[in-house]
Amino acid sequence: MNSILYTIIMSGLWILNLFNDSGLGQAYQTTEKARGIILTVFIIFIAFEYRNRHFWIDNRDFIAFGGMVVIFCVVSQIKGYGNMGFYYITTFVLIYLMSRIGVKHRAIKLTGIAYVIMGMAILYIYDFGSVLSGWNGNTIGMIGLYSFLIFLIAFYDSKDIKSKFIIIAITVIYVRLIEPTDSRSSIGFAIIAVLFALSIFPREFIMKTDRRYYWWLLIPLFISIIVVNVSHGSYMQALDFWSLENFQKPLFNGRDELWESGFKILRDNILFGRGTLEGNWHNCIITVLTAYGCIGCIFWIFSIQRILVKGRKWINDVIVSGSIITFVIMYIQQSVELGLVNENPNILPYVVLGIMLGRVKMLDEYENIESVE
Repeated sequence: MNSILYTIIMSGLWILNLFNDSGLGQAYQTTEKARGIILTVFIIFIAFEYRNRHFWIDNRDFIAFGGMVVIFCVVSQIKGYGNMGFYYITTFVLIYLMSRIGVKHRAIKLTGIAYVIMGMAILYIYDFGSVLSGWNGNTIGMIGLYSFLIFLIAFYDSKDIKSKFIIIAITVIYVRLIEPTDSRSSIGFAIIAVLFALSIFPREFIMKTDRRYYWWLLIPLFISIIVVNVSHGSYMQALDFWSLENFQKPLFNGRDELWESGFKILRDNILFGRGTLEGNWHNCIITVLTAYGCIGCIFWIFSIQRILVKGRKWINDVIVSGSIITFVIMYIQQSVELGLVNENPNILPYVVLGIMLGRVKMLDEYENIESVE
């Protein structure tokens, strides 16, 4: 696809994500309309592929995604929450559609520039204007962080001084703009991403093997278990006092109580959950566990891992590896925040997976052309 057109489409997805689950989005039903368009395009595409006998799916993919779709959709229906699970699954449909669009390096650079400009703009308006004064600071911080992380995709392999200077300069600006949102996680994970971009942290740390992805995907669970146990320690009062002095909020800010409550709900619905994604759990795995139980969570993690492993063949390509690093950082940040798993989720992490798969598609096509020639 033409790089300019690709950037326009990607910018449209950014704007859609901004409206997603907001008062303005609800007023104009932007999420519902976008969901309808995505599903219509998907049905047309599948029908075309099937007619031309191009439609094929790996057995492991069929088990992973088929299991997730069935559990998420059926459990929500049975428990009386209607199409909630189906609405969330639409994000994976978006990933599939984006995977059919070949991604050029120039397209990702242009998209990154567009995202970093829009991200800075929204942070600036929040910091110095009144239009977004009613918005949650963490939500604004995450929009800024995710825009910045998508910008970094094309820069994770930068070797020259000029590129590194650009990365450092934009990072400083972003951190200063994010500070007023009081989103500690957004600042922390932006710094972690830059350490990967500057090769201070080796990218192999994240992508060394396909099995390692499972460990990264389980980190929100590990964090929640550790925090719940630590929160009952005799030293918590001192830790909260330190956090209040430095950040004007308790260390865990109530997340320990939320997660403990989530584990209690899981014990009562351990296999298939209670069928609803409602609840501000501030942890993506707690959200999935309470909604769809251990069985649903297993299929969900397996599905994401199946997407990530598709980049293995082209892992040395900067767009493929950059997309994986960016997604993993976004995902781990969701150990303490909201948005990744919701009836109307933040779609930017799923957009990153679509970018990665689209890049793999283009590289596969180029390889086939070269082999024919």
